[in-house]
Amino acid sequence: MGSRKMSFFETWRSKTERGELLQRANQLRLLPSQLEQLLGDSGVRAELQNTRIASLLPPVGTEVFRRLTSASLEEIQQRHEAEEKERPKKKKKNEKVAKSDLPKPASDLEAGKQLPFFYGDPPPELLNTPLEELDPYYQSKKTFIVLGKGNIIHRFNAESACYLLSPFNLLRTAAIKIHIHLLFRLFILVTVLTNCVFMTMSNPPEWRETAEHVFTAIYTLEVLIKMMSRGLCFRSFTFLRDPWNWLDILVVLTGI
Repeated sequence: MGSRKMSFFETWRSKTERGELLQRANQLRLLPSQLEQLLGDSGVRAELQNTRIASLLPPVGTEVFRRLTSASLEEIQQRHEAEEKERPKKKKKNEKVAKSDLPKPASDLEAGKQLPFFYGDPPPELLNTPLEELDPYYQSKKTFIVLGKGNIIHRFNAESACYLLSPFNLLRTAAIKIHIHLLFRLFILVTVLTNCVFMTMSNPPEWRETAEHVFTAIYTLEVLIKMMSRGLCFRSFTFLRDPWNWLDILVVLTGI
């Protein structure tokens, strides 16, 4: 399973091949919705199996999107250890290699971006669920992704959050779903704006102190949810690796 997936993504890492696919799509004058429908039709893909264009069509559905499992974590650990062993050798050989030639994350698979259309729509049961990495750069970096509403990519560290919560822990999976949910983000934004209004009042109401306690409790809950979903600070994509989260910590400590 692992070797098959790696071979697919290694071929798709080439910008030239990706450009050829988009060029062919433009020549066919297909709308994005039509191309997405074409890529998602298993019958069409079967008919094109022996044609030249078939090699340019990416797999869809469960062929690409795989749940993160304990076996997945073992494979990630093995790839990570192999990469760590090879790193000193590569460093000696590539001392004069320019930084532009070093492996880089795929720009269209960055966290916060929408999943590229040529991957197709993931099955509904795989939304808001830990999935194996799509970006070859991160496949040995101990990370996983979660696709939220609108196929937005969210990336998390695959190690236990705060040394307690594995990616399969019910508390952590619940925290991830809450953290990436649009309503939760809107709720926090409204809370921040309301708090700012209270701070600008020259004659605040008598119950302002109670409101401040409520705001502090909400901010504390937000920090706890982020920590449970992302982990604290020792790995990539953890809570304190985002400078904006330092501001959250400052606000909570000041409020307390």
